[in-house]
Amino acid sequence: MKRGIIITLPRHDQVTEYLSQYSYQIEDAANENGIEIKKLKDEEANREEFEKVMKKLDYKMVIFNGHGSADSIDGNKKPIVKIGENEALLKERITYARSCHAALVLGRECMKDSKEGCFIGYDRPFQFYVNIQWTGSPLKDNVARLFLESSNLVPISIIKGNSTISAHEKSKRSTLKNIKKILRNKNEDSYLIAEGLWNNYLGQVVLGNENIKL
Repeated sequence: MKRGIIITLPRHDQVTEYLSQYSYQIEDAANENGIEIKKLKDEEANREEFEKVMKKLDYKMVIFNGHGSADSIDGNKKPIVKIGENEALLKERITYARSCHAALVLGRECMKDSKEGCFIGYDRPFQFYVNIQWTGSPLKDNVARLFLESSNLVPISIIKGNSTISAHEKSKRSTLKNIKKILRNKNEDSYLIAEGLWNNYLGQVVLGNENIKL
């Protein structure tokens, strides 16, 4: 496989808009480190296009931004990967799925008998909160930033040459740091935000080869 990244960037609702906009940090890291990145944006984030690009480019790393379930990950509104249909595409790759529940069943199924693959994702809902004053400008939203920049550290750390387990742990340390930071505010919102961050901390798991690098 080639040293490159395929990333999905759907933007069909507020959740996917935020995830995709904050992915600019991942794109910047790839460009700075000379790693090719193929972006599947908006309507391009569909199953047919995804499968075509996966086979044509044969890149080692895949990053999903989108809604998910225990057995599937969505692209633009519809599933892009689903158990029993095309999960084998991820078997020997490094996958980061910023999707609810995707590591619960799908991630484990992808990593069965895999030697060079790793799946980092969430076995519970991936949560983030927003400041409604900034929903029109997500990158100015400092509430969402607490969640999304920590999660960005998974792919960014791998891009910078770290192992999958190192990237996973770095992301989780950042989440803990943000929990402590927000709790110092001691207001009603800070406890809600901390609870969401703690959910992501507990739910983020690494499956497969923990020592693999891009």
